[in-house]
Amino acid sequence: MNDLFRKALVSLKPRENKYKKFALSQNPFPFEPGVKLGNPDPRVNGTIYLRDLRKEEQDKFEKLIVPKGDRSSVNTISFIMDWATKSGRGIGKTAFLHHQKNRIMKDYGKELSGNTEVLFAIHIIPSTEGKSRKFWQFNKLIAKALIKQEIIARALWRLRYFSDVITKDVLAEIGNNPSETIGNDEWLSKQKVDVLFNLPRAVGSKLSELGINEELIDKLKRYGHSSIEFEQKFFDNLSDRYWNNDEGRLIFNDFVKLLSGSGFTKGILLVDNVEEIVVPQNTIEKRAFTNSIRYFFIDGACENSTLSFYSLLFTIHPYVQELLAPHWKASGLNRFSALSGDKADEYTIYFKPLNKEFAIPLAKEYLDYSRLSDDIKGSFEPFEPDSIEEALISSGGVPGEFLKLLHTAIEKAIEKNWEKIKPENIKSIDKSKLSKDELPPAQINMKS
Repeated sequence: MNDLFRKALVSLKPRENKYKKFALSQNPFPFEPGVKLGNPDPRVNGTIYLRDLRKEEQDKFEKLIVPKGDRSSVNTISFIMDWATKSGRGIGKTAFLHHQKNRIMKDYGKELSGNTEVLFAIHIIPSTEGKSRKFWQFNKLIAKALIKQEIIARALWRLRYFSDVITKDVLAEIGNNPSETIGNDEWLSKQKVDVLFNLPRAVGSKLSELGINEELIDKLKRYGHSSIEFEQKFFDNLSDRYWNNDEGRLIFNDFVKLLSGSGFTKGILLVDNVEEIVVPQNTIEKRAFTNSIRYFFIDGACENSTLSFYSLLFTIHPYVQELLAPHWKASGLNRFSALSGDKADEYTIYFKPLNKEFAIPLAKEYLDYSRLSDDIKGSFEPFEPDSIEEALISSGGVPGEFLKLLHTAIEKAIEKNWEKIKPENIKSIDKSKLSKDELPPAQINMKS
């Protein structure tokens, strides 16, 4: 038989759990020092999260970005930056952004805003290899995130809900999964809702009142309620030439009219890995990018600038700050959101290195997730307490490197048959193999 059609041989014998000697179902710590969103493994997808670890940063996130009652005026542009290690890598910003997005989306900002706002948040991760360096490419990223993360669909569900076409009895049956009810034409048809004529007409009429482009209205009223269909029938058919010629109209005019007109009061754009945008840019592109940021987010002639609808949170590494700062200043953006200088603190969430107070609970959180027995949850096993502290110092207080070092220590303990992982064992591990990035020096606060 041709090997192309061969199936992998699956052993019927259960795979031996080599971590059983430590009462663990698996190595509790991530293999790589970074978060991979969408990965099914909670060790690497940001699910295992110690909220208190970044309480100070979280409080500042809310202060700078989340409108609440008499604090309705918040920053249009803010930053996350590594404060102490000057590395920017493995500091936990992706897990942090993912967590903040989930906090907002669980109730659309009801709790965080004191029920004064209807918010949404999207997590934007620029593509690599310089494919996000131009502003039109950045626009495309925003659009894709709004569609794939179901923000456009949710806007259409809201328009359907308030259309007066669906009876109160049917609305009462929507439940906690609206994509399967008000976002599902088949379900609505079974509830005797006219999804072929009356509902699209009512939605289209509202979209027309909002002043949205007629061609977009047609796609929204037909497919907008389904993120998959809208992506296939609309987004996937937009060429790079379209995006290059669009001049921001879709994202900063039509989508803002749709989202604000459906009742959302603010959209928070959490932009990760900004170095993938800035580093590949030449001088002209950097200046054009910052000029466009000012126009479309601050004072340009577009719906978003008028309403201050979107708020941006950029993840900025120290070296990216240096690259972007001259162009940011030249574009006049420092007056609205200081990237550098004395006022930068007012716009920046600084990520400090781990200290003992939070490193130990974080390690326990990961260990407990993989415990085979509840009896030893909350313990350091198989580590000696001082070993966790040694790993903290050796990793420079960088969370990603800290967890990776603990992963390596577990593997070494199995390989070398250590009964306990001692501080000298941690010291013996070759740190240069933990990451492609050089571990930076850091001031580690060992006070508990």
